[in-house]
Amino acid sequence: ESTTENPPDPREAMDLPPLETVRTEEVAVEAPASPTRSELADLLRAQAGTSTVELGMHKMEYSSTGSLSAYVASQSHLLKATQDNPLPTAVPPPIAAVAGLLGVRHVLCLIGLPERGKPFIAHRLSKYLSFFHGAEVKLFDINEVMGRSGGPAGSDLNANFMFDEIRTFMNATTSSADRNMSVPKCSRSRAGPTELQAAVGAALGTAPAADQKPAGRPEEEARIVEELLVEANDRRRKNVDSGKVAILYASDTLTAFKEKWSGTSKERRRWANDVLAGDRALGAKLIFIEVIVDRADILEANLRARERSKTGASFDQPLSRGALREFNTRVMQFQRIYVTLQEDGSEDDLSYIKLINYGDKVVTNRMHGYLRMRIAQFLSVIHPTPHTIYLSRHGQSEYNVLGKIGGNPPLSPAG
Repeated sequence: ESTTENPPDPREAMDLPPLETVRTEEVAVEAPASPTRSELADLLRAQAGTSTVELGMHKMEYSSTGSLSAYVASQSHLLKATQDNPLPTAVPPPIAAVAGLLGVRHVLCLIGLPERGKPFIAHRLSKYLSFFHGAEVKLFDINEVMGRSGGPAGSDLNANFMFDEIRTFMNATTSSADRNMSVPKCSRSRAGPTELQAAVGAALGTAPAADQKPAGRPEEEARIVEELLVEANDRRRKNVDSGKVAILYASDTLTAFKEKWSGTSKERRRWANDVLAGDRALGAKLIFIEVIVDRADILEANLRARERSKTGASFDQPLSRGALREFNTRVMQFQRIYVTLQEDGSEDDLSYIKLINYGDKVVTNRMHGYLRMRIAQFLSVIHPTPHTIYLSRHGQSEYNVLGKIGGNPPLSPAG
């Protein structure tokens, strides 16, 4: 059980000086053991020197170099003891701003033999990256895209059509996260107002003079600031841009085999890697995810899932001989022509993950970076079979007795 008597001090890990006692003319008040974001910002300002610029109802802080000092202040109250919350939590809750690098673009290409569950993994991975990391994700079914292209299998027409689809998605600016990263820079010179003030002034038709803030019309000003997605109190907290991820997979692996984006041979993988690396303006990083399954129970579970989607059969219903025969035929045809990711050094320059039997073994190569490692971690625990999940609550706490939520109270006698 953790207590609030001696909570860990994150300042020690951050190599920051301890907070001094805050003194007024009449009383001395000890600062809280765990610093708030605003207190950390005060420490940084004391070291670097900053100024505060008011924009109507909003305040923004700038360092001596003119850069915006962004920090999350909306959760500072959770760490302070109050009359209603005398036992606050010692550590702030996680925020979207720590979700990873901003604006990184990835293209994930799922490869492997038929009936290994690649569409299942693609959809699960899409939900995970979108929900937990704030990434904007789009699924590209190679069969569906090639059907819209209309070219012959494996043609340059199909390949270029797919690449155009990927570029359109990557370069789109429709999401709130992406718009947030297009905010005018808030640099300020000593000679005049910030670019943001100038932008708001231009929108209002009241361009401010030097060292003046936009005048009047607070409601209209607030609307403009909202549109620009700049709010001092942490507009970026929820609209953080954790990048864009395009996930490529084939719903019919055998039909899509010849397509250049299928990654079914060394030549096709090399071509896709060179195409993306050659487009520096796009700046997308390619990762291959090969799904390898040789356990009979997993293969059977995948086949049952496919039969349920087709016929509505129950999970424990035996597979028909026709389904087993079709499966074996498809796999044998594909195995004759498919080339797995090579570990002989010829593809060591590619970024890839080998997912073997859904987490029994995971092999990674050139997977450096926050979001990449989160992808590898997620794939190591994904599974296609039903699992039982047990949820357990803690014992009754003192706040439970009082009907309060949050904080870090001890257990009650009953708890």
